[in-house]
Amino acid sequence: MNINIKYYVLTIASIFIALGIGIFIGFMLDGQKVFSEQQTAIINELEQKFKDLQTENNNLKNTVQELNKQIGYYNQYHQIIFPELVADKLSGVKVAIIETTNEFIYSGMRNALLKAGATIESITVIKDSFNTGNELEVENLVNFLSNKYGVTIDEKHLNEFVASKLANAIVTGQDVDLINYLKTNGYIDFTGIPGNTDFVIIAGGSNNKDYNVVSIDIPIIKQVKLLNVPIVGVEQSDAKYSYIDAYKKQHISTIDNVEDIIGQTSLIMVMEGKEGNYGVKPSAMSLMPDSFIKADNSTHNSAANSKK
Repeated sequence: MNINIKYYVLTIASIFIALGIGIFIGFMLDGQKVFSEQQTAIINELEQKFKDLQTENNNLKNTVQELNKQIGYYNQYHQIIFPELVADKLSGVKVAIIETTNEFIYSGMRNALLKAGATIESITVIKDSFNTGNELEVENLVNFLSNKYGVTIDEKHLNEFVASKLANAIVTGQDVDLINYLKTNGYIDFTGIPGNTDFVIIAGGSNNKDYNVVSIDIPIIKQVKLLNVPIVGVEQSDAKYSYIDAYKKQHISTIDNVEDIIGQTSLIMVMEGKEGNYGVKPSAMSLMPDSFIKADNSTHNSAANSKK
């Protein structure tokens, strides 16, 4: 039987094609096996990392719980020790507090002063700038001041003028009608009795970039210093915009963490005579003063005696 050459060619070609398909299928099967093994290895590695993270997270939670427990113990300790530590440190000292922003609540500071034996004669909260009202309100304020003091007032310097006169009224007890006007017209909140002041605390700091430290706080500080009354500048550690550097340029002592018990202790130490800049911000020279002043040398006693 004669066999056509084409038959051999087709047969051989079929064999090679079959071999090629077989090799390809084998390669694919082997590749899938390798890929599957790689996937399994990656999954196992990820699972192990996840377990490690879970373990680490649980450890951190336990650490946080333990730290919170320790903080709770320290807070209890502070609450017991602090009143004993500061008792009578400021006995007889009459304090005027001037808060130049209403963004923060300084109740902790006030309680600390009372525990130290101080008397808070007055609390003034300046709600806003004196030149930010509507045109009629500003005009009425300018007219009131012009009639009262007999001077022409430039509206550009209205904040400085009012801040200075207000500080004088708070410390000396004079010009009570200015305090009443500003309170009645919503510029300030005022409680207490003006005058009879041994020490002034100016509380600033702001979360608003357009704060008025230059136009309000600085004139207050300058006026209080002219009256020869000691003044200290304070703010909370969470104030976004700090006033401390501006206060330091006026050469007064400062506390930048007055909301916590460390800052409150520093405040009482400063009011006793430990001058400096204390707190937790870069502007502070140290966390707090190194010690209380002995009672027989305390500055507040001389300040109180000088009023007699």
